[in-house]
Amino acid sequence: MMRIGEEISKNSRAGMHWKRVPALVGLLLAVLWGCVDPYRPPAISAPNTYLVVDGFLNGAGPSTIRLSRTQNLSDNKRVTVETKAVVQAEAQTGGSFPFTDKGDGTYTRPTADFRFGQKYRLRIKTNGGREYLSDYVTVLKTPAVDSLSWQAQGDGVQFHVSTHDPANNTRYYRWEFEETWEYYVNFFSRIEYQNGKFDVRQEDISHCWRTEKSTSIWLGSSSRLSQDVISKAQLLKVSPSTSDRLRIRYSLLVKQYALTAESYEFWQNLKKNTESLGSLFDPQPFQAMGNIHSVADPNEPVIGYLSGYSVEEKRIFIARTQLPDWRVPTLYESCEPDTIPVKDAVTEVERGLVPIDEILNMRGQVVGYSMSSEYCVDCRTRGSNVRPSYW
Repeated sequence: MMRIGEEISKNSRAGMHWKRVPALVGLLLAVLWGCVDPYRPPAISAPNTYLVVDGFLNGAGPSTIRLSRTQNLSDNKRVTVETKAVVQAEAQTGGSFPFTDKGDGTYTRPTADFRFGQKYRLRIKTNGGREYLSDYVTVLKTPAVDSLSWQAQGDGVQFHVSTHDPANNTRYYRWEFEETWEYYVNFFSRIEYQNGKFDVRQEDISHCWRTEKSTSIWLGSSSRLSQDVISKAQLLKVSPSTSDRLRIRYSLLVKQYALTAESYEFWQNLKKNTESLGSLFDPQPFQAMGNIHSVADPNEPVIGYLSGYSVEEKRIFIARTQLPDWRVPTLYESCEPDTIPVKDAVTEVERGLVPIDEILNMRGQVVGYSMSSEYCVDCRTRGSNVRPSYW
């Protein structure tokens, strides 16, 4: 779950607006703006640890609920997960569905127990004895993704998604995605130092795949149209100049969710809170109210919104040969090998250098090793050398 709230810094975009006001007013704004200290609302800087609920009730598969605690923007600690809680879903018509505690802040229901069109709520009792209830939510059947398309433009690849509901019942949509791409490091490492000696490397660490999940909020609505049709809604754009994503082969997996009008509004407000803040001239943040509440204290903030739906997915691939003749960086342009004499080889490995190959003299004797940093030699520093099953 994203952190809600941002700091307004004194180097914001106020200067962009000066041309719109008389020079005297502009000068006054400049003086005032230069005196503004960073604003840290009490709700952000106070030592609060509110419950964060992330997950949904899946109408066509396993369901997962993740529980954690909020932390301040200045807090660099790892997210605190909420363990040893009792989590269950309750049907409005009666019956409960307990979730299994996995011990890491996640709670799972492995079977598809939630029926489309029926209403359920979530009940949470923390290890500390506090109890939380969600509003009842209707489980929606998400329409299939009609198409996932892309277009090569001058500054990158623009992706679009299309879908429709022939029954005109959905109207509100949300998308998440996963990017996966293939890459190579600068050097093929033929040898490794293991068990006190240099030997032939048994594992290829030069060829990897990296996967990243979306962090932005992508929404679409057909509520103002006569038909429930989303045609080529814009998703992300991938630039060839700032990333190696498009260098060899790239894949995008899009996940589509049906939303109610209420949950759409929640996600829209959260999007404004997390993506639209800039200066005092921009819309100011507000609390994105969810549908989960403390039983004992209705005024206690709870971060999250429970929804119920099924998930529809579609994957697309792009090969480098399908794209224009762009210059795509490797991200290893600065990598160079070092020549290390035999007497210093072990010491340099212990300092973090990774062997690439042996250096031989005219008689075939090993007189040194070529080495470089782990980042330049071992592709696993950025991803995994295990080929994805869908590749």
